[in-house]
Amino acid sequence: MGRAFGVAKEAANFSAARFYILSAGLGIVPASRSIPAYGLTVSPRHEQSVLPKILGDFDAAEWFSSLLTTAHSDEWSDVAGGKSGRILMALSRPYAEMVGASLADAPRRMLERLRIFGTSLETALPANLHAAIAPYDDRLNAIFPGTRTDFAQRAMLHFARSVATRPSKGREDDFAAVRSSLKSLKLPRKVQRPRLTDEEIVAVIKRRLRTQSGAARMLVALRHEEGVACEQSRFGRLYRIAAAKKGM
Repeated sequence: MGRAFGVAKEAANFSAARFYILSAGLGIVPASRSIPAYGLTVSPRHEQSVLPKILGDFDAAEWFSSLLTTAHSDEWSDVAGGKSGRILMALSRPYAEMVGASLADAPRRMLERLRIFGTSLETALPANLHAAIAPYDDRLNAIFPGTRTDFAQRAMLHFARSVATRPSKGREDDFAAVRSSLKSLKLPRKVQRPRLTDEEIVAVIKRRLRTQSGAARMLVALRHEEGVACEQSRFGRLYRIAAAKKGM
């Protein structure tokens, strides 16, 4: 239901492409497949993180590789099957660390079709995948505003709309088109927002709940009216705490 997921789905619909979800609980899941209800992520600070549920050391790449053999998951060869062209993949850094090892072992012909979208992914992905990372940066925000958490999906949708509408002449040609689309844009001025403790943010939310409701609108107000920095998943957790204390 999140904005990032919606943007990714829009890119698939625009391209009339098969749509897959990289799932920390189930593996590579086609969007049309029925799955059991679950809540699981490899993002370490999320309340549904798998890390606290694992005894001993946790290896996200090994975890994901094991998921690819289960009944709910497809394999990379299924993603690359048929007569499809480019393979567009939006990744956060934790998910890049999760899928990188198994993806790097995919056939070379598949990797040549791969276009990866995200920020600070070079140190999270194996070396043979670095050339597939699309050269987007914060200049994207000048023409397609959003948050850090949906940057990868916004870049993927921009690519689908502005580059992938024509047949591919190869990765370098695609990425040259990306650079050209960003060339005349300037990096937006970064706003430095103060970071508050959980208790301080809960207090702000409780105060605003007297006249305002809705987590999404509250997060926008927190950032742009209160001038406070807060990551989206952290805010969701604190909003629920504040709402519970207010008896909502």
